[in-house]
Amino acid sequence: MVQAIDNIVTEAPLRGIRLAIGPAEALLPEESAGPTHEEQLVEQETAGHQRGRDEAAAEYEPQLAALRVELEQAKTEGANQQLQAIEETVQAQLAARLNELEAELIEFSTEAAIRLVHGLPISTGVIEAAIRETLEHCEQDAEVSVHLHPEDLKMLKSHQSELLKDSPHQRRVRYLEGKDVSRGGCLVETRCGVIDGRRETRAALLREAVSA
Repeated sequence: MVQAIDNIVTEAPLRGIRLAIGPAEALLPEESAGPTHEEQLVEQETAGHQRGRDEAAAEYEPQLAALRVELEQAKTEGANQQLQAIEETVQAQLAARLNELEAELIEFSTEAAIRLVHGLPISTGVIEAAIRETLEHCEQDAEVSVHLHPEDLKMLKSHQSELLKDSPHQRRVRYLEGKDVSRGGCLVETRCGVIDGRRETRAALLREAVSA
């Protein structure tokens, strides 16, 4: 095996000597070869494809943006319509409930008033008020008969009620005991019929008027 000489020393000029590739030169990388024709075609095709995608995206992006805006508007309008429908439903339900509460309140107030009146102790004033109210419905009659509970008639007489006194300027009124008349009320008999002024009858008429 021939060994390489690292240093050569000579006084004469060197002629006809060729340099051999040493270990260091052998380790240098070879120059890389350029891309092949097929690789160039693939690269061009890839670049063209990407360029086409970019151009298509640039062309359709405004249309896509407009479509997104339309979709958002449609969603907003749909949500507004749903909210409006919900609000109308709630308003209708609230109005119906308020009407129910109003009717219940009127009925409650009526019952409270009836109980309050019925809870009042029987007095001359209560009896006289019932008689006057009933007589207002028969002003054209010259003669009437007022039927009262025996205890009520007795109370009027004991307190010398003004209603029992005869007056030449008023119609003739007779006060009689009535077995079917409850305390605090009266029945007025006229030529045309009987006017019911009993407490229970007036309460029933009041309830009927309220519920109508």
